[in-house]
Amino acid sequence: MKKILYLMLFLTSTIAFSQSDEDFSYVTSDVKNNDYYVYIEKTNYSTVDAWIKKVEPIKTIKNKKGKIVKTGGGHTLQFIQMNCSEREFDIKESITYNKNGEVVSSNDYPSYNNKVVPGTVMAGILKAICNTD
Repeated sequence: MKKILYLMLFLTSTIAFSQSDEDFSYVTSDVKNNDYYVYIEKTNYSTVDAWIKKVEPIKTIKNKKGKIVKTGGGHTLQFIQMNCSEREFDIKESITYNKNGEVVSSNDYPSYNNKVVPGTVMAGILKAICNTD
């Protein structure tokens, strides 16, 4: 019975938290060539609820034994609430997937009142979802 309950919970969370790439709009990249996309879920005055998707590039490297292997290819989804007028954001949830789409970690411990630092990836995301310059 517990196995069925866990399976139903897993499938429900996978469906609820999975988003197709068509739902997301490209925003920016960082110095490690990670691409960032955003999906706006709801706007309420100066507050925007959005999903941020960080996609890691696939890299070919040599491991310690000298064998060529591919790393990366996973992605992370974060649900945030952006306060556009205050330039602050709350992280509500974060889910990390490996390159096969399997959940590696999940964190639903919120982080509140984070300031957007100028010149960072989050500043680019703020600009995109709040339509600011």
